[in-house]
Amino acid sequence: MRERPTTEWKEKIGAEIARYTHRGDYRRALPVARAALKRYPREAFCRFQYAKILGDWADELPPARKKKLKREAIAILKPLLRSLAGEQPKTRFGICLNYYYQREDFPGMVRFGRRLAARGDRQGHYAVGIGGGLEALRRKQSGKARATGWARTSLAAWKRYDLSREKYYFPHYIEAAAHAVLDRRAEGLRSLRRAARASGRTIRDWEFADVLSILNAKGD
Repeated sequence: MRERPTTEWKEKIGAEIARYTHRGDYRRALPVARAALKRYPREAFCRFQYAKILGDWADELPPARKKKLKREAIAILKPLLRSLAGEQPKTRFGICLNYYYQREDFPGMVRFGRRLAARGDRQGHYAVGIGGGLEALRRKQSGKARATGWARTSLAAWKRYDLSREKYYFPHYIEAAAHAVLDRRAEGLRSLRRAARASGRTIRDWEFADVLSILNAKGD
């Protein structure tokens, strides 16, 4: 029988990774995830954490490098979708959510979230909020139709989820994006400031630049 990590070990690794990711520092989180994967290479939790951090860090990189690492992350996550039984609910949710995110299948993420929400799972609203906001932002930036509808979907989900309890910066950033698409400058800036505070950065950080640009354009 292969050695399995204890629940306490996984909680410790998860907390160590979160110490970086909650600040948006995926580059420094990656060695922690890589070391965990090296110790338990067949463990779904470790494979998921590594794929998630790898794919999230890729968002900071030039297009060719980003595409390569995203593919690597997806290749790790996809087989895990077939072996979710026995994993903790948080890990199961994370694997599914990140599979949609790394593939940039944001409408798929919303459908996934709605299925969870229909079963009374609060995390379903989180998935709808993230997916709806990202699709709204993508459509806004590319000039495609129906961006505002996706933004409203996102904001409705965040209202149900209750972001006042959320410590991770990214959902607050996504809420800001949805407000920006709907031309709600004051609300968007409040959400963006919450994202900045949660991550120990300012609203002028590079990661927030796309949303801040839309919000500032609305204020001209």
